[in-house]
Amino acid sequence: MMALRDLKQTDESQQNHLLKDFIEAPLDQNFGHEVVAMYLGCSPWTLARMRCNGSELPYTKIGRRIAYKKRDVLAYEKSRTTTCTAQYA
Repeated sequence: MMALRDLKQTDESQQNHLLKDFIEAPLDQNFGHEVVAMYLGCSPWTLARMRCNGSELPYTKIGRRIAYKKRDVLAYEKSRTTTCTAQYA
């Protein structure tokens, strides 16, 4: 697992490789918050805030490590998909 500061230092080909690994992984595979943040298009700090605020995105914490199941990330992404801005009203 890479540190938050290392994620900013990875080049585009490494980021594409990490995203490809996520997409091709089995649904039960766990991923660190850095990869999940890249996939969702947010920062790892946003995921940390979501964990503190009780977001709908389930995670596992073992010691100091945070992991997200691919299945949960895809379900969360699907739950956030809308077809009309009126759905937010």
